[in-house]
Amino acid sequence: MAAVSIQDLINKKDQIQAQKQETYDLDTSIGTITVKKPTRSFVLEASKLEESGESDKYMILNLVTAPNLKDASLQQAYGCTEPTDIVDALFDPGEVVGVSKKIMECAGYGKDIKTAVHEEVKN
Repeated sequence: MAAVSIQDLINKKDQIQAQKQETYDLDTSIGTITVKKPTRSFVLEASKLEESGESDKYMILNLVTAPNLKDASLQQAYGCTEPTDIVDALFDPGEVVGVSKKIMECAGYGKDIKTAVHEEVKN
């Protein structure tokens, strides 16, 4: 396994930055939804809601780009009093955790990183 060089990283700059903006389609019980990758700061913000059990719903509400779950007419049609209520109204209970987990996987969280022992070459 060859180490990545500084020049490799410079050459891949546009590609690496574009990957951070990728969106993904997820098949759910309501149909296909489009999600964007969370930023590190967003993940930290969402993690503060873990104790209340709202982090998964908060993540879905804010990272699903299509359909727009924050749409006022959608929220009103489902009688939502809080913006995150739409998540429970639309998705199956067990699916909320699954969608949130899949969003995190798209951003590399929980990714299995390959390792190898680095051996020094002796002269």
